[in-house]
Amino acid sequence: MSRIITILTGPIVGLNSTEFINNTINFAEKLGIKIQLFNLFDEMVELSGEKYSNAYDYMECTGQILDGYQYQFQLLRENAYRSIARKIDKLPKNINIAIRTPACIEWRGYNNILKDHKIIAEVIRPNRIVTLIDAEWKIKERLNTDYGKHVLKLIAHQKDLTIEKILQWLGTEVSVSEDWAEWIKFINNKPVKHLVLGISTPSVKNRKIYTQDVENLTKILTQPKIISFYASYSMTVASEKARKIINEAIWKLREYGVVIDPASIEIGGNIKKEEESVVFAYTVCRDLRWDVQKVDIVSAFHPYKYNPKRNEFPPLSTGMMDELGHARAFRKERYLVLTAGGESPFTKDNYVPAEHIYKTTNEFFDFVENKRVKKLKPQYKKITNAFKQWQRKQKKK
Repeated sequence: MSRIITILTGPIVGLNSTEFINNTINFAEKLGIKIQLFNLFDEMVELSGEKYSNAYDYMECTGQILDGYQYQFQLLRENAYRSIARKIDKLPKNINIAIRTPACIEWRGYNNILKDHKIIAEVIRPNRIVTLIDAEWKIKERLNTDYGKHVLKLIAHQKDLTIEKILQWLGTEVSVSEDWAEWIKFINNKPVKHLVLGISTPSVKNRKIYTQDVENLTKILTQPKIISFYASYSMTVASEKARKIINEAIWKLREYGVVIDPASIEIGGNIKKEEESVVFAYTVCRDLRWDVQKVDIVSAFHPYKYNPKRNEFPPLSTGMMDELGHARAFRKERYLVLTAGGESPFTKDNYVPAEHIYKTTNEFFDFVENKRVKKLKPQYKKITNAFKQWQRKQKKK
């Protein structure tokens, strides 16, 4: 089996991606899956002859590289990619490759875009590009620590980043990564998948507790033909019973492929009024353009039954219907678990094909396994079960 080469983009500070990727590599290794990580800035620091003994010294070296002339910075990046490519060539073919690099860097109030698609296409020839993101308020919290403030000053030469500036940085990371994928596809004449992945996800037993999503990243970094799903459901109107059904469906869905869960980006509890507009706009953009547009399948779950006390069915989620509408516009395969109301002409054969509406999640999974044109099987069940065990162990630490 040929190795998978993946470029991992995302902000260079505030994301805590190093721990996430290393935990993913350790998780995969216990399953007998091998991943080798390279870091573009590690390679540049090594090539420039800089020495460091701790994380603070390392960021000092990185800051000095960023403060140099732009043409030097570009040449150093190109040489680093060539150096990584030579190291990859010496590795056994059964080792999958992850290369961590930002696609842009916030520097002195200016977003420095790294136009590296040509060198990446020529010497790395990646199969996938994944932009790692996290909730903007979590990134801000990390940047507000002593280490975060120190690093932000060294890298960006700024004392603070507002929520709006963090969202702009995340947006630019995604946009540049998209451009890389399109250019590399054009240059190498082969498809390059781009996905946006939150680094954490709700736990299997308690969706209020978040853990690093090492399972999704393992599948992305190592599996040759992955199907990606977006799980659509009401984030606000939900009974405990419905939440349980939805959570179980999402976790079963993971056994079939990569699952993008909108709840992976945890919404902050205290959004300031002046930040509400930009945060809401970003959330809609992320869910519709970064998630729905990029996945293969949108699976929507609305398992609500008739409420005799109110003499009504719970209303359909406006967000879920907008996601299904965009999935239709993007020509994505889409399914809907709808306990009641599936006969509406505005739902059946409109938002979702008539044969893709089910009253229960069991009917949905039976269809994709046994009746879909290209049948899907729970081939990642072992990885998903291992992830459940991994989460339990994390809580005990």
